[in-house]
Amino acid sequence: MNIDHLPGDLLLEIAGHLRLPAEILHLSLTSTHVFNQLAQVLYNEVELRGSVQCIQTLNMLVAHPERARHIRSLCVRPDDGGPFATRMWGRGALFNGYAISAAIRRLACKMEILQSFVWDGEELPPYDDMWFALRVFCSRLKYIGTSVGSIMTSSNSHLFDFTDLHGFSLTFKPGFFAHLEPGSRDEAIPGYKRLWDMLIKRCPDLEELTIDGYSPSEPVDAHRLTRGRWPYLRKLVLGDVVTEWHTALNHAARRSFHTFLEHHRNLEVLHLHSGQMSVGSPSILESLHDGALPNVRDFSGSLAQLQAYAHRAEVRTLRLPDAILLRESSPLTVSAVLVTAPRLTSLTISFALPHGYDNGGIVRSIASACPLLEHLDFTCACRPAFKFDTFCRSIKPLGRLRSLQLSIVRARGEESLVNCGSQLVRANPRISTFTLSFLERSGPSPTRGSPPAVARSASFDLSTDQHGLPILLRVTERTRPLLWWRKSASSVQLLDMRPPGYPGTLKGGVLALLLDPSPAGQEMRVLCLCTALLLSTVGGCLLL
Repeated sequence: MNIDHLPGDLLLEIAGHLRLPAEILHLSLTSTHVFNQLAQVLYNEVELRGSVQCIQTLNMLVAHPERARHIRSLCVRPDDGGPFATRMWGRGALFNGYAISAAIRRLACKMEILQSFVWDGEELPPYDDMWFALRVFCSRLKYIGTSVGSIMTSSNSHLFDFTDLHGFSLTFKPGFFAHLEPGSRDEAIPGYKRLWDMLIKRCPDLEELTIDGYSPSEPVDAHRLTRGRWPYLRKLVLGDVVTEWHTALNHAARRSFHTFLEHHRNLEVLHLHSGQMSVGSPSILESLHDGALPNVRDFSGSLAQLQAYAHRAEVRTLRLPDAILLRESSPLTVSAVLVTAPRLTSLTISFALPHGYDNGGIVRSIASACPLLEHLDFTCACRPAFKFDTFCRSIKPLGRLRSLQLSIVRARGEESLVNCGSQLVRANPRISTFTLSFLERSGPSPTRGSPPAVARSASFDLSTDQHGLPILLRVTERTRPLLWWRKSASSVQLLDMRPPGYPGTLKGGVLALLLDPSPAGQEMRVLCLCTALLLSTVGGCLLL
């Protein structure tokens, strides 16, 4: 049957069973009919990275409104990202921002069902009337997110004119803190009071709120947050913000945020990254009444905060973004806290090893404390802590692990990333996607705002047969450029993970067997050598 004759609902059903977006794209490119039917899946969520991709894709969508009308979520990251990107703020970051924000302004009238829009750049959108266009033409827009850098918003910005939002995100970038004036505590940005009036008075059904940023020495004032009462609030993310400036002198001042948390019983995602006592103190969570925050399943903070949270046994996703100093007692300390959260299925944790050698002890303690993990994001910076084969052996008890992100400093004599990936698949064939990164050696302990530099990185995607056995491993490897103005180099490889003799594999014959490093290849080489010696002996006797 010709694929062009298949009905649209059947094509959508087929696309729903494809795991990777690239597979859906390849299916849609088979014909114009299939592409038109799958457009609503292809353009349902659009995420653009880098100035070139943003400008080209947005201009394409402006020229093809039949595609733009399917967009429900649009995330624009105008700065060139990736593990090797150089952070830039100020006027340099706005160089391409004008073209990008102008394209979004033109595109707004074509995105009829847009529900979520995020601008994640080092600087805010240069054209403020972009927000006006989104508010007027995108009537279903309920979630907006933006960032603020060194260039401030206008006090009359259209960003503060939205109503009935269900989600809002504001991220303060490094450029903001680099140009922060000491006397601007109450008014962090122009129009800051209008922002809180919008959230508290005109968005009563708010479900998600993010006020993020990293600056332990100069936190952002957020005392108006504690005045808000949002009965449907499910997600709260707070970076380096402060709700009270005098908690060191008056411990009762912490009660404002304490009361705020007790009034929001429906919170499911709670990220507290602030080092300020008014927000990040473990005593705030410890002093909550027993019925407070019973539904939190996604928690991010410190080990001390997790230990103080009464309902930590119900947490499924845990993020510990600040690096923990790895000492001899660290495995016992970390596992003693993690074992109190027995239902963890996802863990993000990072360590700093300033001296010594761990030999996989911390990995083994995590594997024994969290046997139900399905995702693990593990970072160990500063210096080599263990060999990769030690890591593979240490995570064998994690039988449910499906995805992994590992960032370590390369040990002396360590194999390449491609060989490490093959070794991991053979030791843990249930892992479907994972990323391996070799970090550069560093002196001080990394922080959430300054993560360790990446020297090499590789992403792996494993394809299996109907029995779950590995067949093909797709590897995308990226390396840091030698010159700062050059782009990072990337390469793609396909590795056949099927064992010799697997049905469908090509037989290489005697030559392939001779070159095979397996014991069978060694025996074949010994047999050929003995045969050659025998023939040379017989030939010598005949010549005599």
